[in-house]
Amino acid sequence: MPQIAGLRGVLPTPASVGDAVVGSADGLARALADGKLVRDTSRAVYRYHQVFAGKGRTLIRKSLLCAVKLSPFSDGEIRPHETTVAAARDAALARIRANTAHDEPVLMGFRDPATEVERLCRKAESNRPTLEVTTADGTVHKIWRISDSETIGALRKYFAPKKLHVLDGHDRYEAQLAYHGEITQEASPPMYSSANFGLACLTSLDDPALAATSRHRVIRGAAKRETVFGALGTHFIVDKVTGAAKDVAKQFAALADTIAHQPAFIAVFAGEPDAWRLTLSPDVSPVAEGISVHRALQKLDPIVLQHLFLDRALPGAQVTTETNAEVALASGADLVLITRPLSVEQIAHVDELGGLLPAGSTAFHPPLARGLVSLVIDPDEDLV
Repeated sequence: MPQIAGLRGVLPTPASVGDAVVGSADGLARALADGKLVRDTSRAVYRYHQVFAGKGRTLIRKSLLCAVKLSPFSDGEIRPHETTVAAARDAALARIRANTAHDEPVLMGFRDPATEVERLCRKAESNRPTLEVTTADGTVHKIWRISDSETIGALRKYFAPKKLHVLDGHDRYEAQLAYHGEITQEASPPMYSSANFGLACLTSLDDPALAATSRHRVIRGAAKRETVFGALGTHFIVDKVTGAAKDVAKQFAALADTIAHQPAFIAVFAGEPDAWRLTLSPDVSPVAEGISVHRALQKLDPIVLQHLFLDRALPGAQVTTETNAEVALASGADLVLITRPLSVEQIAHVDELGGLLPAGSTAFHPPLARGLVSLVIDPDEDLV
């Protein structure tokens, strides 16, 4: 079975694409009946550009929307780097059941140092986009339909031996696997059935526009600072960042100046004018402290933050995540933890070692747009 395949995608019309990406209340079947969505008559893959503002320049992240052969994580063909939360997985599964389709792709990375996928898609990119829309965050999303069999065949051949890294959407991928299990429980579909595939957005790990962003922790039900810090023992070096409780730039400057590149994060307690930098003491080994993790990963920020801070100092607290530091600080929470992003290579290293970070450790900016291309799941329809 091929690793990837083309699909008869369901796309919004140019007039309705704005509604589609913000999450129209219409189900897929109703939107098709109303003419807001249109299904392609032939199989295709879709070149996807996200144009967004970087530091002082415009960046373009280039990806490929296609069907990917579903494979359990245990097979090692598609690799996770995070655990999942049951509620998020169940919500994604409910959406797939309701639409009998995947309308939100899973972001996956692959190694392409020779930029072969970019070469194969270059001809399509010279044409006018099939769809173009700007989302509320200012990102311009562009889609090109690639339907010629020669290009699709070359892409399928290229991806056949590739390992894929789940970058974002672990819950969605697990939901795709769960739905596959449900609809194939009584009878196995043909090898190339759409039931055996999931919707994915494939991005080169070598793309300079691919970068992870921070997931800051927003905590409610936290104890007072003295109690929290008292529960940490001597695991952390605690430094006051004077007057920085609302100063994001000052907080990140403090994180950039840590001891021997040790794991660190910023803590901001409600009602206090100062922020606090917590740095793992150089002589502390999370593995020696009983944390079950590969030694090469034990000092990644999310591992230390979860297992040596949250689990030990704030058991039972309500923790959510936020990618915008200013929004997190304005949330009114009892405690906000400002974190640094991991690099793409650090994330790939986690899954290459078979490790798992805590759920919600990583994110990528800009997020993928939902509803640009949907994959209908019909056990009787082949994709190849």
